[in-house]
Amino acid sequence: MAIYSDFTDSRYLKNNKIRVILDETHLNASQFADAIKVQRSTISHILAYRNRPSQDILEKIVAWNDKYSFDWFRTQTPEEAKMIAQLIESQGYGGAKMQNPTPQESREKIVPPKPTTTNDSRGPQMKPEAPTVSTTLESVKPRRAVLITIVYDDGSSQVIPVDPNSKINQLLGQ
Repeated sequence: MAIYSDFTDSRYLKNNKIRVILDETHLNASQFADAIKVQRSTISHILAYRNRPSQDILEKIVAWNDKYSFDWFRTQTPEEAKMIAQLIESQGYGGAKMQNPTPQESREKIVPPKPTTTNDSRGPQMKPEAPTVSTTLESVKPRRAVLITIVYDDGSSQVIPVDPNSKINQLLGQ
């Protein structure tokens, strides 16, 4: 997972300026996309740093509100830099979700299966053991299921949201 300083870089200035616009106008990403007449996914991808805003997007923003200009998108005051850092840290959109990197020892470690031999009338054969998962319990956050995906035999699928407090999480032991 990325750390927040990765996204305060000047390469992402225009992405971050869009975060500033959302904060100043009190719009969410969907409302903003509708206001400037672009697809909602376009703004989502920009906020998640998967894409950078194109010239076309910037033109639509400038036409939408004359407070913002092309020069404004190219410059950054120290106050804006602080504001952007706070926005990145607090908003957590998509790929920009900020977390401290998890120490290696607190991650789940999958131990590869160890082959064992069995002797029967057909001769020695390899029989794999099931993989085991070990965790360091003191540093692992409890997890809860939030979505279930069902894949049908015709290739179609269905995603079902799960209430985090539902019985399914109790059954899963999470």
